[in-house]
Amino acid sequence: MSETAAPPLEERPPTRLGAVSSALRRYVRANPVAVCAAVLVIAAAAATGSLWNEDALVWGAGPLATFGSGRWWTLLTALVVPDSTIDAVSSVLLALTVLAYAERLLGSRRTAVLLFVIGFSGLLVGIGLHAAAWTLTDLRPVVAAEVPVLDPTTPLAGAVMAGTAFAPTLWRRRVRLIGFALLGMFALYAGDADSWYRLSAAVIGLLVGAVLARGRERRSWHRSSTRETRTLLALLVAVVGSGPIVALVSGGGRGPLSLVVEAYTQYDDEILSQCGSVASSVCDEQIALLMTRGAGPALLAIVPLVLLLVAAWGLRQGRRSAWVLATVVLVASAVLPIVSLLDGRLRIDPWVDGSGAEYVLWALATIVLPLVLAAALFVARARFPVRATRRAARTVAVALVVAFVACASTLFVVEAVGRRAFDREVSVLDLVGLTLRRFLPPAFAHPGGGGAFPHGGPALFAYQWIGVLFWAIVVAAILWLYRRARRPDAGDEAHYRELLRRGSDTLGFLGTWEGNRHWYSDDRECAVAYRLVGDVALAVADPLAPEGRRPEALRAFTDYCVEHDWTPAFYSIHSDTLDDLAALGWRHVPVGVETVMDLPGLTFAGKTWQKVRQPLTRAEREGYTAVWSRWNELSVAQASQVVAIDEEWVADRALPEMGFTLGSLDELRDRDVRLLLAVGPDDRIEAVTSWMPSWTDGVITGWTLDFMRRRTDGPNGMMEFLIAKAALELQQEGAVVLSLSGAPLADDPDEEADDDPAPLRALLRWLAEVLEPAYGFASLFRFKGKFRPRYRPLALAYRDPLELPAIGAAVGRAYLPDASRREMVALARTAWEGRR
Repeated sequence: MSETAAPPLEERPPTRLGAVSSALRRYVRANPVAVCAAVLVIAAAAATGSLWNEDALVWGAGPLATFGSGRWWTLLTALVVPDSTIDAVSSVLLALTVLAYAERLLGSRRTAVLLFVIGFSGLLVGIGLHAAAWTLTDLRPVVAAEVPVLDPTTPLAGAVMAGTAFAPTLWRRRVRLIGFALLGMFALYAGDADSWYRLSAAVIGLLVGAVLARGRERRSWHRSSTRETRTLLALLVAVVGSGPIVALVSGGGRGPLSLVVEAYTQYDDEILSQCGSVASSVCDEQIALLMTRGAGPALLAIVPLVLLLVAAWGLRQGRRSAWVLATVVLVASAVLPIVSLLDGRLRIDPWVDGSGAEYVLWALATIVLPLVLAAALFVARARFPVRATRRAARTVAVALVVAFVACASTLFVVEAVGRRAFDREVSVLDLVGLTLRRFLPPAFAHPGGGGAFPHGGPALFAYQWIGVLFWAIVVAAILWLYRRARRPDAGDEAHYRELLRRGSDTLGFLGTWEGNRHWYSDDRECAVAYRLVGDVALAVADPLAPEGRRPEALRAFTDYCVEHDWTPAFYSIHSDTLDDLAALGWRHVPVGVETVMDLPGLTFAGKTWQKVRQPLTRAEREGYTAVWSRWNELSVAQASQVVAIDEEWVADRALPEMGFTLGSLDELRDRDVRLLLAVGPDDRIEAVTSWMPSWTDGVITGWTLDFMRRRTDGPNGMMEFLIAKAALELQQEGAVVLSLSGAPLADDPDEEADDDPAPLRALLRWLAEVLEPAYGFASLFRFKGKFRPRYRPLALAYRDPLELPAIGAAVGRAYLPDASRREMVALARTAWEGRR
């Protein structure tokens, strides 16, 4: 047996384990403070036993624990020792993610200093506020008794908020909105001292960051006030909806707004405690709630909160149905306590026990806050114009009516059959009232007297779960309705062609293709052609705008997309448009290269043109001619030959034919498109190309190659022949530019790689490799290089990196809108075989 020497170590391909190890080393080198913070938290948790949920409160900070007991070191230990396993895990995850991001913004040395300084300051301020609140008698009912605080997320919150001052506008706004929404929710509803200490540190970090970033040039990022308003209102509604849930999970909560939780519980312990001495219909109702408690009634109790969360999701998308839902639930939540006060179900004597502040806060949480938020939604109602289609609205209305009738009928029948499960005789009228009340949360149901209820069996099960089933159907129907938005009119294509003739770039004609829509400015002087794929608006090529108005058109089109809750993206744009978008804070990734020939002075003379000149002279010598035509000018025989050539090309690959920016036979039928045919001595068409016009001041000054097909059994060099003849003859007609169109996923050979996100760039390169066996993009790009073109990079511009997955999927669907499952399998098989 012969032995093969092992390759040198440096030549061996890296293993998966080696790649992971290398990535970890790079991460540690880039984020040493974040890694050290995570390690310190784990070590402190293990040393104190809190990692295994052992009591470590002796290391916690607070007014009594720190100053009353003289344990001053707790100001340091409270910053690194977690109070539980969950706290340790969450602190480590936050350190390795958001703190690492802040470290890249601030620098490692500054991050380390700010972690200590802001964390220490946050603890001191929090302790001071805690002590001050406890000294006020009126606030004692809503201030938790001291439990020493152990919370490593306190310094993390402060450092991250300080780091946002150095973040791009998009992420600065996003981190601050979401961060303070979460911190505020826990502080106002859960109300534990940890939440207030974290919030104090975050506020201090925000102020420190503003001081550190003072005088720093900020790059603006365009985001319309419509989107900003929607995001803010959606966050507020989400906080109002999820805050009481947080308080319920935390055992009732002690925050200033936690008093609203009583409206979302199954029964009221305080009322039940008084029922031994006072008999009333309210007591009967609470006893009924107590006796029938369970998972179903618990879910029914929080239905208003769930509806608010569903509404918040739709508000962010500009949905009018979400606006209606949020407004109705908020107003109902505010009106209910007022009605309860007026009819005597709710009795408040606020100043008897010296706890007046508690009832003031109760009124704010239960009445004032929902009404103010509902008023804000009413004022901003124009920001939510996205309506569902009439057909979808009718479908939802019918479905909900049918669901209600079915659920109510089922509940009535089950309760009627199971009358023996009730503790007393019930009439048909009692059953009707009971049935209707089971579709309302307990806080919204007014029995107006002692209500009967089942004690067991199918009657109790139906009593507990039928209402929950109905509201689950309601939530599903609303979410379905969100996805059935009306689409605006596609726009006037004739006017787009008029603007094209005024002046357009080489790819502007793509905007006339079937499937594209057209946006116009108010004065109809600017236009953008776009393809709407799902909720992504893919603007095709550069916008049409008079000189100096392109930035205005870009902003206005973006606002138009935001108004309709679409994700805007500009696809296949040139550097001029890209520069305008970059000034607005947009990012980009290259998606191809356009190859352009400048026609003035072109002769194909010299050795460098030999690869083009030889096919040209050979074809002319053998009797081939280049014939200009338009589709409607072709004879029946000629049109049949062109169709046969195209069908042969498609059938040969057995792969889905691509569209979007790649033309097909349908685009050849346009009256403005010219065809150039390679016709043999026997009048047989050997190859066909199509050319799209571009104008300057109403005069055609350029042509762009689109459709390229040749017979598989025809002579070689036909494409070189047609392109060379087109260049020479169009030059004589006065054209100055001949574009050979774009090569998808190709790299500009004259430029270095740009600053796009590495994973996305790597994905595009991988995609180019995968698609090459199927579509030959790289081969086509090399073929066009024979004509010594000028390279014009084409880019995809986007605003938000988080939108890239949706944009990528939309581009794929735009190129392959009608691909069958068999064709996709064939594409995958061809790609796989090409990579082997």
